[in-house]
Amino acid sequence: MPRVRYINETRLIGGQRVVFHVVFAPKPGGVYGLRPVLSNNTVSGRASLSAMQRHMLPKANVVGVNADFFTFATGHPNGLLVQGGVLQSRPLSGRSAVGIGLDGLLRIARIDYAGTFQLDGFGGHRLREYNRPTWADDGFTLFSSRWGTHTLHRSYTTEAILTNVHRTFPNVDRTATVLRVVRGSGHAIPTGGAVLQARGKARAILKTQAAAGRGLTFRLGLSDWWDGVDDAVGGGPRLVRNGQPVLQSNEWFTSTQLAPRAPRTAIGQLASGRLVLVAADGRSRASAGLTNAQMARAMVHYGAVKAMAFDSGGSTEMAFNAHVLNHPSDGIERPLADSLQVTYIGVYTRRPRWKTFSPNGDGFRDRQTLYAKLVRPSTVDIKLYKPNGVVGWSLVGSRSPGTLKKYLSNPGLVEGTWRWIANAVDSQGRSSRMERRFHVNKTLGYVTVSKSVMPVRRHRGGRQRVGFRLAHAAKVTVTISRLHGHVVRTLVDRKDLARGGYAVIWNGRNKAGSVVRGGKFVVTVHASNTLGQIAQPKRFRVRRVS
Repeated sequence: MPRVRYINETRLIGGQRVVFHVVFAPKPGGVYGLRPVLSNNTVSGRASLSAMQRHMLPKANVVGVNADFFTFATGHPNGLLVQGGVLQSRPLSGRSAVGIGLDGLLRIARIDYAGTFQLDGFGGHRLREYNRPTWADDGFTLFSSRWGTHTLHRSYTTEAILTNVHRTFPNVDRTATVLRVVRGSGHAIPTGGAVLQARGKARAILKTQAAAGRGLTFRLGLSDWWDGVDDAVGGGPRLVRNGQPVLQSNEWFTSTQLAPRAPRTAIGQLASGRLVLVAADGRSRASAGLTNAQMARAMVHYGAVKAMAFDSGGSTEMAFNAHVLNHPSDGIERPLADSLQVTYIGVYTRRPRWKTFSPNGDGFRDRQTLYAKLVRPSTVDIKLYKPNGVVGWSLVGSRSPGTLKKYLSNPGLVEGTWRWIANAVDSQGRSSRMERRFHVNKTLGYVTVSKSVMPVRRHRGGRQRVGFRLAHAAKVTVTISRLHGHVVRTLVDRKDLARGGYAVIWNGRNKAGSVVRGGKFVVTVHASNTLGQIAQPKRFRVRRVS
């Protein structure tokens, strides 16, 4: 993604190694965005970070991290979630949340919730919960259709099925109509509707005041809500304020959540407005993880003037276009409630299939594939430049969303560095540009082995003929290695091989002179010259015979 930089580095923190995965991204605006994303597009339920990104790929290219803490049983976020100005999950007043301003700036604060409702002709009542199950013995909970398909099964409940529920903006009176009142729970939530669930003593109020056709007005109040914020997500605690680490959060977290070294995730913003996302691996020999205070200092190290933490432990994850970048401590992706994604809607050119390819007809990396992806209707100017700067191919005009592929396989392609440059302007006048480079190098080709299965005897060894051709003079090495990469023998190490055909014999012995054991092996021919480096492997098996 243009102007988006990913760093994978290991640093010594508190005397122990920690692996950091860091993404720097532009300030949100134009073709770049920052969006909270719900698993399966519902408040309840869970999905992996890569699954959320796969769902987004037709409309954007994305890099993101896990977000809020959540309840495993139902999968609902523990804190705030606002999407496009619509409140999906209420905040926890004792934990921070991050708002994404329309000006591209982050806001971090604690937000209080106070919900109320009243049925026409009656007084008001407290709406204890919104899109979250209540654990109190009595009270009212409102489940919108974004919660999921059905309300939760809870004992001692009565529910009012509501229709005509408009988008649930915070701090705005919204109206609905009672469709019917039903005993129990677990009822279907109508599309465009909601369910008001009453528990314990609140059931009598609902039975008395709710009736089919009666109007209902409710308000989802958020204190100190930010102006100009349409998206927000919960998490916490705050890590950086005014460029200084916050070492004592005083938020609703236990010492067991903050003090131990663990995998941790955070979002921050630099003074320039650029975003920084960090995922620190932990709970492994390769990476010890961080305490919350160490994470705060790490965010300052990466330049954040404001920052907030997200869920940690096995939830810590970072992914790009559904490819996981870090090493989740569970060993696999943990299904999450929500995530925070940096989105890019400009033209996207994926890496070419091969960084170096050699169209010489030997069947190895003979065909190159170039890509240009659009997620918005756009006017494009896509060009392929030869090493001498001359345009070798171009496409100019209007294109619909989709992925354009360009294939190259002509043996006559000029050797050197080629450039694939895509420019696009979408229907709203937003311009974007991406460039990829690759190399054409036909120096090495036609690597062969005489046997796919090479028999060797304990004392006599065996015989494997390795052949290759050079189209140009080059420095050449030929190695025999195990499949996992351990080199057992170097057959050739020459600085000045001329062009032509060559063959070398391996007798089945390692560099110590002993006959190798059976298994999978790879012979690799490496060639380097002014055109660059190129290598071609060939696999075979060794079978010991008596």
